[in-house]
Amino acid sequence: MGIYDREYIRGGPRSASGFGAMRMWSVNTWIIVINVAVFVIDAMLASSGVYINVNMGDAPLQNVSHEVLREAVPRVDGQGREIVRRTGQYPGSLQVELVNPRTGEVVGKRRYDRMAPLQAMFHFSTGKGFFGLEVWRLVGFQFLHGNLMHIFFNMLGLYFFGGLVENYLGGKRYLAFYLACGVFGGLCYLLLNLLGNIVPIQMQVPGLLINDIYTPLIGASAGVFGVLMAAAFVAPNAVVLFMFIIPMKLWQLAYGFVILAVINLLMTGVNAGGDAAHIGGALAGWYFIRHTHLLRDFFDFFAPRKNSRSRPKKQAKGAPFNGRRTPDDSEIDRILSKIATEGLHSLSAAEKRKLRQATESRKN
Repeated sequence: MGIYDREYIRGGPRSASGFGAMRMWSVNTWIIVINVAVFVIDAMLASSGVYINVNMGDAPLQNVSHEVLREAVPRVDGQGREIVRRTGQYPGSLQVELVNPRTGEVVGKRRYDRMAPLQAMFHFSTGKGFFGLEVWRLVGFQFLHGNLMHIFFNMLGLYFFGGLVENYLGGKRYLAFYLACGVFGGLCYLLLNLLGNIVPIQMQVPGLLINDIYTPLIGASAGVFGVLMAAAFVAPNAVVLFMFIIPMKLWQLAYGFVILAVINLLMTGVNAGGDAAHIGGALAGWYFIRHTHLLRDFFDFFAPRKNSRSRPKKQAKGAPFNGRRTPDDSEIDRILSKIATEGLHSLSAAEKRKLRQATESRKN
């Protein structure tokens, strides 16, 4: 994509023989590998016929109270078996009509989706993640993908931009940043879906998601949008090739994608729920890249507190840190400023080495 020297951005110190290269993988590389591994494992299980029928929740018809729906029972045939039909609204799903046991009137529907095992266990939805209190799904859904194109474009975004952000933040804070953006993407989807099911359907408020509260949310896109916003902050004027053809500045690419997501959400277009997560991830990325101390606290919250009576001595500027000497902060600021104005490709070998040293010192 021509944005920077990829080996520098992604590569850390490695042995001449290549031994131990896996240990030296960047956090961004590990995220990509884990996403691909989860996708392959789930695809292998699915192709072997290992599917799980997942109850996607009971959806009431219009003007039906939840009290009536709770008393409803599935419609059955003459032999007492549930009448199961395929639904056109959700391809691949099955549907059972729910009837009032006293009147026989249809009052709702129960939908079932056939999902691969890992998707069934870790996808996020308002019904399962919020009402079911299965909060681990806010992290789990970030490593699931529906098809090959879905995972390809998400991993492509991480490949091009994730290394830049990791070198700016350091590995530990980058992992916190990525996961936080994904979590906020899920929370944004949750909020709009809750509001969409509270507001009367006749109002049709733009931006609210009125889909079934058990509709699954999967994908790394929320985290990728956060990474893209962070990359636009670190190197806003770096030139990238959109669709490998159209040159544009990185900040234009990032904000352009966010604007398109907002428009699609307001117009309730295809994948509006996904765009809700994209927007949540982008907002989190915009905020956390400007308040990076919160990312440090993300992991240190559960760490043992240091004795407040003994304060470490202030380290001299440019003094050795963890057995290695780091460049002056002013020099790092100059290098980052050069990246912002001229792009990463403008750095000399010495400047790349200094930035790498500073990054490594943060990781330790």
